Amino acid sequence: MHDDEMMDGLLRRAMASEAPALSPGFDAAVLRRARPRRLSRLGRIVMVTYSLAAATATAWLTRGLEPVVVGAGLTIGLSMLVVGSAYARQLVSRE
Repeated sequence: MHDDEMMDGLLRRAMASEAPALSPGFDAAVLRRARPRRLSRLGRIVMVTYSLAAATATAWLTRGLEPVVVGAGLTIGLSMLVVGSAYARQLVSRE
């Protein structure tokens, strides 16, 4: 019985006091840390260089294939890119 009275007293005091609040700068600090990272200029240059090198290597390596096979590969690859981009955007927008 003693524990019940003590708990009731704690609850009465907690309910009578003001609700705790976070500092005004807390939300800004959390948003700064949770914001998705952006590529730097060097990072973008590296990504563009890699993409160009990959496209050049792909064109050179597939030069002996039939155009139908290359077209089918491009169609499948581009459809996967579109679906993957939409999925990634959906994941980012949930945050």
